[in-house]
Amino acid sequence: MCFFVFLFVGSFRAKVLLRDKRQETRDRRQEIQTYNERARMQNTVSFELVSHPTTSVASEPELRNERVLCEYTETEKKRMNAERCIIMGQTAILEIDGIAIVHENQKQIADQYKFTFSDRQVILAMVIAKTQSGKTGIMNACITKAVEDTECPIPTSHIFIITALSSTEWKEQTKYRTPAILHATVFHRSELPITFVDSIRGKKNVLIIMDEIQIAAKKNQTIYRAFENAGFLNKQYLLENDIKILEFTATPDGTICHLQKWNEASRKIIANPGEGYTSAYDLLQRGRVRQFKNLCGLNKETGEVHPETFDNIREIYDDIHSFSRPRYHIIRTRTGGYQETTIHNFKEIFDPQEFCFVQYDGASKTDINVLLAVAPQKHTFIFIKERLRCAKTIHKTYIGILYERYVATPDDACIMQGLIGRDTGYDNNGDSICYTNIDTIERYEAMWNSGFEDSSIEWNSKTTLYRRGSLSAKNTFNNRDEYAGFSSSDDDDDSISDAPAVPVEPIIKRFRTQEEGKRYYIRVLKPILNGRGPNLKKANAQGFYEATVRNVKKVYSCNELYSERRCGIENDSGKTYRFRPCYKDPSDPNTLMWWFIHYPIE
Repeated sequence: MCFFVFLFVGSFRAKVLLRDKRQETRDRRQEIQTYNERARMQNTVSFELVSHPTTSVASEPELRNERVLCEYTETEKKRMNAERCIIMGQTAILEIDGIAIVHENQKQIADQYKFTFSDRQVILAMVIAKTQSGKTGIMNACITKAVEDTECPIPTSHIFIITALSSTEWKEQTKYRTPAILHATVFHRSELPITFVDSIRGKKNVLIIMDEIQIAAKKNQTIYRAFENAGFLNKQYLLENDIKILEFTATPDGTICHLQKWNEASRKIIANPGEGYTSAYDLLQRGRVRQFKNLCGLNKETGEVHPETFDNIREIYDDIHSFSRPRYHIIRTRTGGYQETTIHNFKEIFDPQEFCFVQYDGASKTDINVLLAVAPQKHTFIFIKERLRCAKTIHKTYIGILYERYVATPDDACIMQGLIGRDTGYDNNGDSICYTNIDTIERYEAMWNSGFEDSSIEWNSKTTLYRRGSLSAKNTFNNRDEYAGFSSSDDDDDSISDAPAVPVEPIIKRFRTQEEGKRYYIRVLKPILNGRGPNLKKANAQGFYEATVRNVKKVYSCNELYSERRCGIENDSGKTYRFRPCYKDPSDPNTLMWWFIHYPIE
């Protein structure tokens, strides 16, 4: 009996001790979690729970400013050399087969990559390259530099190519164009939070190549969550494990604003295209871009189509018949039943006996290039929904019309990455015509020419905010404030902030119509200035619009108006503006532009 009582008491004491131990562990975990939260707010290093908890929280250690160089055994070096031979051979085969040829300009950009990361303070670099200008060739050239590095070559299993795109087409296309030894480390959106994180966890001396970084770039979206799961939201972790991040995009949006706040830990590389490249701006200059309009026109309340919609479709008619042979004409439509309405509208104008009508959407299993590679027997309309955006290359030989889906307030990144972006590159057929938002193309070219540093240029995207004449970023995964492990010395009064300095020059916003200018006033200026905005003007008897500058009323050229851009507006308050018409060619009414001119408004 005493024996059983002893066992019972001993068991009870053991349970109490175990309970107390568990409570101690929970208290310790709470202590660590509280400290880590404080560390994130103060940009200090967070710590993990160790097996022997102590009663005090560790003090902040000395913070690193450079990536730690990895050391390898002789056996590891031999293996890496063998892998280098494999990847070089596979890259050569891709070039021989014409699948992924690396051109001289791409090799020069890879040299910039090597030079950039030779500075061991650099963690993050962004390559900005125009659509269809050869990003995959640049990536392959950078990978070659990475494995050839004499100081610290990167093992092939430590090179990752990722994107937040959900498209399996991207993954297939990327694998097709990159060396086979890397295929196991190519990941797209659904694979990032778990598979990618499991593959990269614990590895040192890593290169992460990120494609189309403008996709799912906000805080708490795919990239951010993957980085958080991998422990990357800590500068010290990235430095200690020699993590190098190389970002690629044609439309950096808000991520570029945040990139530049990393100061010495980040770099920007502008990848100028090679000879023979056709950009969106080139197409515009050659008269091959038209302003897009509404092709659906459905009134949801009445169920009727606005009569103007059919006039918009008729404008395509003459362009189609300018081609000597039948072509494919790609029309992007709204989702849902709006696509059926759009197709019905086209059949009202184009006889189904003379034209073919094809639908291509998410349910389509066949690659559209299978169709586009074959010359059509009749003019063929291809109506697409949510396809052919960034990263997709199309066969252009038989392309005729490309028509982007009309929206009243376009997302500029979507416009540049959309159908106009698919028509750019080194293989443009020389006579295709694209309907899209012209103003976006002009503003993108201005941003490109400024090296994406002119904050006075308006840019509408998911990660940008334009207020009072200045462009800033919404919270992206590049935002330094989301990363622990920065020291106070990382702060630089001269660094670019989310609210860039006010430019000396007045802001000039260019529009094709008065209505677009009016919408700009309502969206940007009215919250500060109030009022109705500019009144709509009427043309003179000859059909031209006149402006009055310094009491001189006449038809102004764009050059004349630019020379008088400061007239009638005040720099000190910024609360005055001018809305004036001008012409690229004062003898041609079709070259009309409307300029909204004002200084940044405080």
